[in-house]
Amino acid sequence: MYKKFFTNDTSLIIPTRNRAAYLERILKQLKFFKIIFNEILVIDSSDLVQSNKIKEICKYFSVNLYHTYPSTSHQRNLGIKKVKKNSKFIMFLDDDIVFFRDAFKNMNITIKKNENNYKISGFGFNLINKSKLNILEKIKKSKLAKYLNLYSDIPGKIMLNGWQTKISNIKKDTYVEWLYTAASIYKYNDIKKMSFSLSLGSYSYLEDLDFCLNLKKYNKKLLISYNAKFLHPNFIERNDFSFGIVEIVNRFQIVRKHKLNLKYFFISSIIRASISFLGIFKGSFKSINRFLGNIVGIANCIYSLCFN
Repeated sequence: MYKKFFTNDTSLIIPTRNRAAYLERILKQLKFFKIIFNEILVIDSSDLVQSNKIKEICKYFSVNLYHTYPSTSHQRNLGIKKVKKNSKFIMFLDDDIVFFRDAFKNMNITIKKNENNYKISGFGFNLINKSKLNILEKIKKSKLAKYLNLYSDIPGKIMLNGWQTKISNIKKDTYVEWLYTAASIYKYNDIKKMSFSLSLGSYSYLEDLDFCLNLKKYNKKLLISYNAKFLHPNFIERNDFSFGIVEIVNRFQIVRKHKLNLKYFFISSIIRASISFLGIFKGSFKSINRFLGNIVGIANCIYSLCFN
């Protein structure tokens, strides 16, 4: 149907750290699918041993390699600065993604249909998973949560409390308010002067949410191509103390920055902490660490409100 794929005009940015095996796998997959990009930029923050392995991998696949300090936000920002100016699109990709074989063909159809629509700035691949409804998900989908405006059935929606609804297993092309940076494409001209927040820590939790809220100010739309599917098999539910803090504090920062609802934020944060605590009774003893982190995070937010 189309002689030229969108990837021919796309700079692909892959941030990575100490995961040479994953990086090699995704580059092999792209080569197997015969996907040709305008350029591929690997932004590495690995320690010495892994860094040397990644150098060899990038040399073998003839991709551009840059080394910098650990921060996925900074790594993506560096990638934006280094892309070729003749690219029409920038694609962000995590190193541990697995695409369905026809994902790029289907994404190409979606982009070619919509690339001249100036209102659309970004396109997302469709995450496919088989996750079961846990306690948190059941609460999110409850009538009370919807009544209190804490959550929604609409995929990809950003709530007033700073929580975002999931984007997965989409059944039709769908407009959303945010995209996973794990596998997303943006028009270069729309984001070339933008950047990911460096204040969210080296893990940069919720960087994609903050980035899309910044883009939303320009009344731009984001579109999920439902037939462009991918898997994220390496996703791990984190229950450590430090993440318990980060998931509260980072969201608080976004709520304040974008003038969302603090009351709803604190209600949702207390619910999040309570669910971490309840995990103990289901045999997940590590969840106590996340609970304690949540409590410290909430305390930090209250302190910030009172004294900053």
